[in-house]
Amino acid sequence: MLEQIKTIQDLKKLSLKQLPQLCSEIRQKLISDVSRSGGHLASNLGVVELTVALHYVFDEKDKIVWDVGHQSYVHKILTSRGENFSSLRQKDGISGFPDTEEDESDSFNTGHAGTAISAALGLAKARDALKQDYNVIAVVGDGSMTCGMTYEALNNIKDSKLLIVLNDNNMSIGQNVGSATLNMSKLRVGKYDRNKERLKKFLLKVPLVGKPTYKLLRWCKRRAKLGFVRNSYFDNFDLKYIGIIDGNEIKDLVYYFTKIKNNVTKPTLMQIVTKKGKGYAPAEQDPESYHSVNRAGASTDEPESASVVGDTLVRLIDEGENIAAVCAAMAKATGLAAVQRKHPDCFFDVGIAEEHAVTFAAGLAKGGVHPFVAIYSSFLQRSYDQILHDVALQNLSVTFLIDRAGFVGEDGKTHQGLFDLSYLSQIPNMTVWTPATCRQLSDMIERSKENQGPVAIRYSKNLLHDARGFDGRWNKLNSVAEPKAYILAVGARLAESARAAAKEFDNVAAVEATTVKPLDTDLLDEIAARNAAVVTLEENVLSGGFGQRVLCYFAEKSAVKIQSMGVDDVFVKHATAEEQMSDCGMDIDGIVNAVRKILSNC
Repeated sequence: MLEQIKTIQDLKKLSLKQLPQLCSEIRQKLISDVSRSGGHLASNLGVVELTVALHYVFDEKDKIVWDVGHQSYVHKILTSRGENFSSLRQKDGISGFPDTEEDESDSFNTGHAGTAISAALGLAKARDALKQDYNVIAVVGDGSMTCGMTYEALNNIKDSKLLIVLNDNNMSIGQNVGSATLNMSKLRVGKYDRNKERLKKFLLKVPLVGKPTYKLLRWCKRRAKLGFVRNSYFDNFDLKYIGIIDGNEIKDLVYYFTKIKNNVTKPTLMQIVTKKGKGYAPAEQDPESYHSVNRAGASTDEPESASVVGDTLVRLIDEGENIAAVCAAMAKATGLAAVQRKHPDCFFDVGIAEEHAVTFAAGLAKGGVHPFVAIYSSFLQRSYDQILHDVALQNLSVTFLIDRAGFVGEDGKTHQGLFDLSYLSQIPNMTVWTPATCRQLSDMIERSKENQGPVAIRYSKNLLHDARGFDGRWNKLNSVAEPKAYILAVGARLAESARAAAKEFDNVAAVEATTVKPLDTDLLDEIAARNAAVVTLEENVLSGGFGQRVLCYFAEKSAVKIQSMGVDDVFVKHATAEEQMSDCGMDIDGIVNAVRKILSNC
């Protein structure tokens, strides 16, 4: 049946009785294709019925905004991309997130949580201003109810014709935390859901009157939910509330969406309950591990960086250090789950609220506790104001553990960690360290406790296992008596590439730059004294990055020839990290050619 669905119009030709079979086929396709390509599996398995029902009921002109966007795979399958879905997250293939350049049915680019209601509200206001006619639907996960931006949008939503579908599975990436989700949990069906199923089975077994009685009760329940249920949690935002609906029951969803479609005259929220990982036993049992799966053949081991972070912080707490570990809903991925298990009193998960995490950490530091804030590079962008205003301005001793820095591969444009060196290095009082080895990361974590002021430790998820530690200086990776050129590389991957490229020459030194702010001015002065050429390498945008800092230093000192290699003024699309580096000219061949060219001009 799924093979016949080329467009939304093909979907609408199906009968209601055929939709459960279609949902089953979509689940099998998700399990098969995502297991090969990698990507967000459990979240998409949970929204199969929801996505099918939305497209079955609403029109193609209507706009659906997916919060975060990682649960939009079924939407992509149904909107002309089903035949190419096996190319998901591969170079020149389908993006793992909504992308307006990819298909016009993707109404808004989303990759971070908490943005959907704001974007949908903007679309709705634009529609009204231009006197157009279409529905706007924001699909919001309950994890996004921990985001401050969600509440800013709700505070501004009055009198807008907008439908919010709250997809409630009691999960974000891991278990949700905080008062908001505790209040949400009180709204869920709980025993009611189980009792409803028992009653349904009982009535359907009663001869003659059982089935009609069940249908009557279901009709009464639906009418009550559509018109009479009130919910104080959402009433405060002047939202019409409909719920709670079984989000994995396709016929119920179609019924409610059909009734709602042409009757949204004010902001309306429909709360559905889904099961993350629905239909795939391993994902149902462990939705956090199956939230995102690696592509076939990729390592499933815990990233070295996460292990180092967890082990080091646990050891420091064991030794009596007065420290705290703070994360924004990603304890396992950042390595802080080890602290959570062994020292729960020193662990704080604030939910998907990076801005709050940083200012909360500033408060901890002001109060005398040294906080370690572990957040992915892409997500730390959301808290730039808090880093600048609440931490750096007061010169507070906060350590930022910035994971997944540099090229992130298949997650693509919304998740690239290619901006942190630029936006952090410009902040007064900020120190920026860039480990390449596991030992360096551990040394930096320990050393940062003694630093006066904020420290940003920036690294990719997989580090080198070399024995090189950190003493505040850059490391020479090869021995050259009279270097004519130096390759200065930031991070693990480029340090290895620099060393490999240097082997092609007998007069080129490869250097591992373990600090970006401050620079190792002693080594830079040595280079200037030799009047050697320099090639800098960084997984970061060139504007304001490491290369430009080195260039500015030399501009004041000497006429050293320098070429900076990094990312141009573009957003880097999804591919493997190796493909992304190659496209940016930073594979080994590209580095060798750059060195050869600069030597020829000396």
